[in-house]
Amino acid sequence: MEKLTLEKVRQEVSHSSSKSNNLSSFKVFKVLWSYLKESKKYYYLGLLFAILNSLAYTSGSILIGQILHLYFEPYINGAVPIFQWTQFLIFLSCLALMFILYGIFKYLEALFYVKASFIAATNLRLKIMHKLYKMPIKYYDSQKAGDLISSLINDVNNVGNSLFQITSQIFSSCFNIVFSGIFLCLISFKLSLIVIPLTLVLFFSVFLIIQKAQKYFTQTQNTFGLLNAFVEESLNNTMVTNSFNQQKFVFSNLKKITKTIRQIAFKGDTIARSFETWYNLISNLIILIISGIAAIFYINKVSMWGLPFFGSSESGIATPSLIITYVSLNWNFMGPFQNLLSLAFNVQVGIASSKRVHRLTELKEPDLSKEKYTLDREVEGEIIFKNVFFKYNENLENWQLNDASFKVKQGQTIAIVGPTGAGKTTIINLLSKMYDYNKGSILIDGYELNEIKTENLRDNMTVILQDSFLFNETIRYNLKIANPNISDEQMIAAAKLTNAHHFIETMENGYDTVIENNGNNISQGQRQLIAITRAVLSNRNIVILDEATSNIDSQTEIIIQKAMLELMKNRTSFIIAHRLSTIKNADKILVIDAGKIIEEGTHEELLAQKGFYESLYSAQFK
Repeated sequence: MEKLTLEKVRQEVSHSSSKSNNLSSFKVFKVLWSYLKESKKYYYLGLLFAILNSLAYTSGSILIGQILHLYFEPYINGAVPIFQWTQFLIFLSCLALMFILYGIFKYLEALFYVKASFIAATNLRLKIMHKLYKMPIKYYDSQKAGDLISSLINDVNNVGNSLFQITSQIFSSCFNIVFSGIFLCLISFKLSLIVIPLTLVLFFSVFLIIQKAQKYFTQTQNTFGLLNAFVEESLNNTMVTNSFNQQKFVFSNLKKITKTIRQIAFKGDTIARSFETWYNLISNLIILIISGIAAIFYINKVSMWGLPFFGSSESGIATPSLIITYVSLNWNFMGPFQNLLSLAFNVQVGIASSKRVHRLTELKEPDLSKEKYTLDREVEGEIIFKNVFFKYNENLENWQLNDASFKVKQGQTIAIVGPTGAGKTTIINLLSKMYDYNKGSILIDGYELNEIKTENLRDNMTVILQDSFLFNETIRYNLKIANPNISDEQMIAAAKLTNAHHFIETMENGYDTVIENNGNNISQGQRQLIAITRAVLSNRNIVILDEATSNIDSQTEIIIQKAMLELMKNRTSFIIAHRLSTIKNADKILVIDAGKIIEEGTHEELLAQKGFYESLYSAQFK
């Protein structure tokens, strides 16, 4: 594990930000809206209730003004009429109804927007997973698994939350602004010529301040991705960390990353949160100025151009109820702008996450147009390598596989041996289409490998690795996942064939025993026996065994070798092994060194050559 410095952390975060920060805020919002496509129904229903709650909200302010004008203002002017209790109660009932409707419409608006946002986030996560499953292994070589997990879980959650905040606030705020603005102009066009431009200038000025903080939120999310990758690596290697007593070293690196998060997040929050202070101060001053001007209009009997319905006299002179209504609508008008600014601040994390998520949704999938052939389910399994060249990175000078040529007949067992890093696993990676070869030709049953459909190829191939993966499910589930249609009798017959049945039956729940944490509650040998049994049940004609017995004791190895022989019967099989005792019976052995096949033949033939294989064999059995 590399020792981290704060500078290295910042450089890595800056590099990540440069990859994900190529979208403008406008394009990010456009991307965010695109995620709502599959939940349009709920989105439009939310929009409808946003309009209705805005109308109810504005109508409440108008009704309060009317109640003051009709039933309280006469007492101020000294003209005391007969109090119209019936009309008064009707107005109060209407006001109460507006408040109730506002609450109901607000709830329904939020309900449908939550539904739309959850559907969008779910579909987005599935889309990314679908995209990642299609990406070649080469893509993962340059990615940190923890960072991808962070995007898939944290960033998608942030996008979903931002979609809800945007949809639940932006439309109701905009509708409130529009409706309040219309009524403000109807009550007093003169005052509105002051209020509306000042509010817009204030809004866009503060919005620009918030925009400056956006880069820090992007860097924060990228640092969280780095933290996620670091934590995943640390937890996966706890045994190594503890055995070398390096807890302090790991904790020191963790502190450096978290310190970087704190510093970057603090900068963003400090800039963005300053908007609340300035907006509240200036908006209150605007309200104060407008109230003062309205009072001057009232004292000097200046016409406010209001319609009589809104509480002015027929000559347009202001009344106290009109001023109260206008100031109340002013709050209704300016408050939503503050909501929009709060939204702009709160969704900065969502925007940063959206940029990271967008990078994944826009990944270019491999071109499958050249894949035109489908292997029969009863594939023969004849495989030919012709002058194959391959390197994992184009910038590397040496080939990982250099001019490799060999032929495998149907049903043969081929062993591949050589020192670590010689290119043994590379042959398997190319054969299973984990990577594309640079030059040469690989044929399976006469078809060029690059032209065989990938899914179809893997349907005809089973791979058993050194550390076979088992799901955290029952043994029954782990076996039947290879072929869900098999009966219990077939499953048990296969387990008996591979000598796995005995140890399964001795477990407390037999085939219903749950495998814990990828097999922590069973031995390495038992894991491999389950994996081999699973391969038998898959009934595929090409078998690959990559160091399948490397971590097994000698006694268990004998049992597993018998299981392997059953698995390889009448199948074209490849064995990679460091223990040469496991490959003596192979039909052909390929000896590879530095990417080149230097020897080829049976065990006896290679020993007779007195070459590289013979020296390897002698070194193991001296």
